[in-house]
Amino acid sequence: MQKKYVIISILVLLIIACNSNKRKEVENIIKDFEVEKVQDKREVVFNIDAVCKQGKLVLKGETSEAVLKNQLFDELKSIVFSDSVIVLPDASVGENKFGIVTVPVANMRATPSHSSELVTQAVLGTPVKILKNRDGWYYIQTPDKYISWVDAAEIFPADTFIFQEWKSSERIIFTGINGLIFKDTDLDSPISDVTLGSILQKKESNNRWIKVCFPDGRTGFTPPKDWIDFSAFVNQKYPNPDEIVLRAKQLTGCSYLWGGTSAKAMDCSGFVKTVYFINGLILARDASLQATHGKEITLNETQSGDLLFFGRQATENLEAKITHVALSLGGTEFIHASGFIKQNSFNSASKIYSEYRKNSFIKALRIINFEDEGIQLVKNHPWYWNSF
Repeated sequence: MQKKYVIISILVLLIIACNSNKRKEVENIIKDFEVEKVQDKREVVFNIDAVCKQGKLVLKGETSEAVLKNQLFDELKSIVFSDSVIVLPDASVGENKFGIVTVPVANMRATPSHSSELVTQAVLGTPVKILKNRDGWYYIQTPDKYISWVDAAEIFPADTFIFQEWKSSERIIFTGINGLIFKDTDLDSPISDVTLGSILQKKESNNRWIKVCFPDGRTGFTPPKDWIDFSAFVNQKYPNPDEIVLRAKQLTGCSYLWGGTSAKAMDCSGFVKTVYFINGLILARDASLQATHGKEITLNETQSGDLLFFGRQATENLEAKITHVALSLGGTEFIHASGFIKQNSFNSASKIYSEYRKNSFIKALRIINFEDEGIQLVKNHPWYWNSF
């Protein structure tokens, strides 16, 4: 009897050892796959682990991209395992897989808590994809692919039918810096403010007011000044270097805010994004992400609207690290969010010369007339427009 127990124990240990070795093999494959295929976890959810359960190998976790899951499983096709990987959106979302920002500026956090770091924002009327619903918070992806948490009260959730209906509706976009929505046609009792790039449905209008509808169904009235039809906005010829410079300069003096991407207050990449969005182009969220898209040019080749990147210079042991972005005004001058929106120059003879920025300059990229997965025309983004 004792001999029988010894044999069983040895077999159990061998199974455990075998599973442990197989698990480590799979973990290494997942690690290599992540390095090669998963571009940036600010834009893609990919959290997959290998575990042993009751002597069986199980892959668990989640990803926002079904194609990544399929590619990984193809690389593991010679290995027997159970699939417990969830492709987001998960079941907590139900049918409401999309949403629309329904407040003037939605604040997005690193974790589902109001005390968590502000990582980005989205203005009124921005469409989002809802990935999870957790205790009054949505885990969402914005049109620039950035992923973060937002208070659910700031998003109007929508199923496919409602979302398609919204995209097909007559909408207007606000092109001023800041404005107001009023309770009635007297235009004297505000119910909300709006900021550059806000999008609302248009119900009716005359020469004194426009009746608008919020994503959550609230209605109000606003003066027609600074509002244009969204269809006209997306179909204009964009982007225009002169218009980009004009828009950038209009924001001069606006406050700096880490994580800000609205005309109320913004960080360096949020400033560049805001300027380009109102010129019909969606850029990636962070400076280090923006630095991976576009045509690289020399500093001497820069023109109005080109992006200038700054940060830690490369050394023998370290790669260059992008920490800041500015918008070229052509020549040696540029405009950026640094404390507030202001202009500086690479020219040492200029009154606005910045030695610090000159020494930390890393590279320049041309965005105009260039489109890839990180540079996309608003009219070509499927969350904004049914025609594309």
